[in-house]
Amino acid sequence: MSYEHDIFISYRRSDTIGPWVKNHLAPRLELRLNEISANPVSIFCDFKMSEGVNWPAELKRNVKRSRLLLTIWSADYFRSTWCMAEWQSFRQREALLGLFTNENPQGLVYPVRYADGNHFHADAKLTQWRKDFSTLSYPDESFRTTAKYLEFDDLIREMARDLEVLLSSVPSWRDDFPIQEPVPLAPVVHERPVI
Repeated sequence: MSYEHDIFISYRRSDTIGPWVKNHLAPRLELRLNEISANPVSIFCDFKMSEGVNWPAELKRNVKRSRLLLTIWSADYFRSTWCMAEWQSFRQREALLGLFTNENPQGLVYPVRYADGNHFHADAKLTQWRKDFSTLSYPDESFRTTAKYLEFDDLIREMARDLEVLLSSVPSWRDDFPIQEPVPLAPVVHERPVI
């Protein structure tokens, strides 16, 4: 076996982030990567899954069979058990491969900031996000006709160059890559003041 995809996009399927990834990020990034890459680049995103498949099993299979994880970080990302499982699967893979350490600081996760930054997971706050799309996070298709879309496209071009370099250094696929199961997050407890 080997990798099936070069990049797995991990994001929270909210009313804004989902359409932004589907309408803008995923298609534009795939186009820009394939303009500069020696080999065709495959990007997996959950909206590309076939209807009728076992959704959890297919998602986990594609995490395991992807070279890099592109995370779209927002406060909401870290409240999703599935997003956390995808991210932690790659963090465990990095540990297995001796990546993202003091000696070898490069990892297999390419985080981008969609929104916030103050309410990220503690481990994420230690990670430098690669690109900041927080001022370019318009989900509607009409975004393509605005001047800000040119800024978005410039950032996508930079990201494509970064990812092409990262893809060239990804270790070979291994059957023992770990897959983290989604773990229910602890409920937020709001204490009532004592009167």
